[in-house]
Amino acid sequence: MEEAGLTNQLTSGEKKSRDWVLLPITQPIWWSALPVRWFISWAAGLMFGQEIRRFLYQKILTPANMLTGARVALLIKAVFMFFEDAALARQVEILFVAITTDFFDGPLARNNNEVTELGTYMDHIGDWAVITWVMFLTLWHGPFLLPAILYIMALAIIPILFAIYAARFKKCYDHAASLTDNISGFATEELQTDWWGRIQFVALCIAIFGTLFESAAFDQSFILNGFINAIPHESLISIIAGAFGVFLILGGYNIRDAIDYSETQVKKFRERMRKIKSGSPR
Repeated sequence: MEEAGLTNQLTSGEKKSRDWVLLPITQPIWWSALPVRWFISWAAGLMFGQEIRRFLYQKILTPANMLTGARVALLIKAVFMFFEDAALARQVEILFVAITTDFFDGPLARNNNEVTELGTYMDHIGDWAVITWVMFLTLWHGPFLLPAILYIMALAIIPILFAIYAARFKKCYDHAASLTDNISGFATEELQTDWWGRIQFVALCIAIFGTLFESAAFDQSFILNGFINAIPHESLISIIAGAFGVFLILGGYNIRDAIDYSETQVKKFRERMRKIKSGSPR
């Protein structure tokens, strides 16, 4: 209980701090997306009714969802660039822009009270899809700054976590509610990244992007060429090794946390979900 309380405090503090720091950036993004959001919702409302208009405006076309969608679009572009034999530096630049959107979409949603179930699922899928592709490029291009087994171990943790959360969803599933309500409730209550999950993800990004940056820095036109080459090679290896260590340690913690799901927790989840469905306060 004390461990859970500390994690909740750290998570809340990190989110509030990041939301406050990024407020001057998130609000211009929100207002710039408003015309497109309003027009598409309005046009859909004319064709399909006001209920569809409200659903699109409130649940689908939020600026945060658009930003998360941009991450997925950039990933798709990077995949096409790989098959078109584009320069590695260009692919890495696109992927780096894609992953940086993860730093902004959460605060953008929270600062405007627009956290949605769709956005939560898109965020997780988009993050790990980008990371998986970056790992593939790292294994494809080499050379490895650390033993290849570390990269393979890091890659193996991803499907393990997905499988555990799928099993967790199955265990939580409330047969008295619809599939849609179960999916919605699971996103709202169980898929919010905590403090340790955030550190783990950042550590993995440092480790694998650092390795890929080293490969891309041979191209003088790479946007981060000067920065990467300014770091001594031994220091870069130490940074990447340390980040890998943090990721693997926290990967074990998160796997343990995901597996440790008692019947009491399942009952609490179902009670919360029914309150959400009935519209009563939590």
